[in-house]
Amino acid sequence: MLEGQLKFLDFFLNNTIEGKEEEAKAILVKSFADQETEALSLQEFKKLQEKLFPLIKPEKLNEVKVAMAHFAQSLA
Repeated sequence: MLEGQLKFLDFFLNNTIEGKEEEAKAILVKSFADQETEALSLQEFKKLQEKLFPLIKPEKLNEVKVAMAHFAQSLA
């Protein structure tokens, strides 16, 4: 896993609803592994967001959305 991915994973897990951390980690680790073999498309990124956003603490959702939107700009 790349340094940036580790930082994002840590950031994301710190903002995940208690008890949902393992689910979120599994989704992100799989996504990172997939990115090593194939570029992540904007459409796939949106599907990833649909899986991850329900796992975020409601009070942290906007902060996470901003971080993910910043990353999405590199996909467009």
